[in-house]
Amino acid sequence: MLVKKVNVVGFRNLKNISIDTSASVNCFYGKNGSGKTSLLEALYFLSRARSFRSNKRNHLINVDESYLAVAALLEQNGEHRLGLDLDEKGNSRLKLDGEILNRLSEGTSLFPVQLITPESFDVFFSSPKARRGFLDFGLFHVEHEYQKCWSDYQKQQKQINALLKTGNADQRELVFWYKGLVNSAAKVEDYRNQFIVSLLQPMLNELTSSLQNQETVELLKAIEIKYKSKIFDATDDLDNAIRTQIFKDQKYRQVGFGPSKADILFTQNGEDITNMLSRGQSKMLFYLLEVGMVRLVKNISNKNMLLLIDDLPSEVDEFTRETMLEMLLNSEAQVFVTGIESKIAMEFKKYTNSVNVFHVEHGAIKPENMEQLCP
Repeated sequence: MLVKKVNVVGFRNLKNISIDTSASVNCFYGKNGSGKTSLLEALYFLSRARSFRSNKRNHLINVDESYLAVAALLEQNGEHRLGLDLDEKGNSRLKLDGEILNRLSEGTSLFPVQLITPESFDVFFSSPKARRGFLDFGLFHVEHEYQKCWSDYQKQQKQINALLKTGNADQRELVFWYKGLVNSAAKVEDYRNQFIVSLLQPMLNELTSSLQNQETVELLKAIEIKYKSKIFDATDDLDNAIRTQIFKDQKYRQVGFGPSKADILFTQNGEDITNMLSRGQSKMLFYLLEVGMVRLVKNISNKNMLLLIDDLPSEVDEFTRETMLEMLLNSEAQVFVTGIESKIAMEFKKYTNSVNVFHVEHGAIKPENMEQLCP
């Protein structure tokens, strides 16, 4: 269990919230606009210091308040209290057990969260950046050296892009920076590729095999993940290859290769099938990927994980929905899920007794008796 209690003040339309969330599955139901998604957003904000709905953080503060604060009592190698606040001027503080943290990564490492929304499904299959972010989330939590490699690469890329934008950068300086970038890019690419081959693909195969429906198993087990990198071509002499690349990049005034240009492909018999799947099949694959990632991180890092599910898909057929529920519970993560009706709690109750249900109305969140909903 990761999140035992949640406190929220001044976040969007939510009233002052204090709830016990110590069950494996916590279901929040209510009408659209009642505040269900805002609660998930608040928890995501606590983990990442940003929203998944807006890039303007000051919009998160309730119009009647001058600040917001989100805190959670966590079970992660002992009991900890993590809190994050934000005022109207954009100042924020991240605290762990009463002490201010200087780096966001310290909080993110303690509070690993993955999010599934109707929008994230579409973004994932349309945006290489979203797919890269999905991969990097796993690497951040299971490969201790990856964060430094990725940070080194980003710093070098930023420096080079700044030089390219001037239009008159010294060639010797560019060659110097490009040599470092080529080395950093290769390390990041190697981490990503090995993560897919050695960890993610085997985990997805294992999770697929555990599903009950053979039709779903046959569809998913035939899909392979391929890492598609836009590598630096250094078949020639390194200095000559770098100068050739610089000449290309100067036209666009930005680096044209490396991890920031990479993508993930979903193939069957070597052919990209992303656009061949039905919407229901794509959603099934997306759930498999997210659940597989959470289970992988939990197994390797021994961290408690949180899955936020905004609006469990209702447009899919009953069989597909049941398979999604099965996968969520196979993730071994704590689940926070929203829906319009309380029946989402009853659906989870079929698989586990550790279920809390809350009614959300006009920004207020009240616990309800599971025994009355599911006699």
